[in-house]
Amino acid sequence: MFRMSILLLMMSLTLGFASAAMAEQADGARLSRTCAGCHGTDGASPGKEIPIIGGQVDKFLQESMADFSADKRPGDVMRNLSKGYSPDEQELIAGYFAMQPWVNTPHAAQSHAEASLVASCKGCHGAMGEGRGSFPRVAGQHPNYLYQSLLEYKQGARSSGLMRLVQKLDDATLKQMADYYSAIK
Repeated sequence: MFRMSILLLMMSLTLGFASAAMAEQADGARLSRTCAGCHGTDGASPGKEIPIIGGQVDKFLQESMADFSADKRPGDVMRNLSKGYSPDEQELIAGYFAMQPWVNTPHAAQSHAEASLVASCKGCHGAMGEGRGSFPRVAGQHPNYLYQSLLEYKQGARSSGLMRLVQKLDDATLKQMADYYSAIK
């Protein structure tokens, strides 16, 4: 009898956690509807300037929304929209998009850049640009978006201690880097 009680208690706790996770996912899906107009269904952006966020690294998405709402990152639309969500809602939205499948850009560049060009990027973004920790996936992202992001880091519009590496690079090299990662599938 005691074992049965323990089993029932464990099952009810498990179901409670599962239903809470399902509720969070549903809330994230509901809150994310505003994003579909620019980022596409489930974050699979069809455009060239707006990033793919479906399947992106969760922590990076959370930090990005927090940076937009704190005016630490350029982007008028994102700054205004992110300020309409609480930090908890931003976390739900980020979690929803992180759980979606990644869809590579249909606009990938045909890169002729050497892998050595991005050797210093692999420590943070992963061997194939898949993203790790709080560092975003860059492989399969739109080349125009990647290039614009690199320019923002170079010009100081976005800040990151590690991304200071790009400040010494010319624009043609930044374009090659963006094309290289965009072409990875």
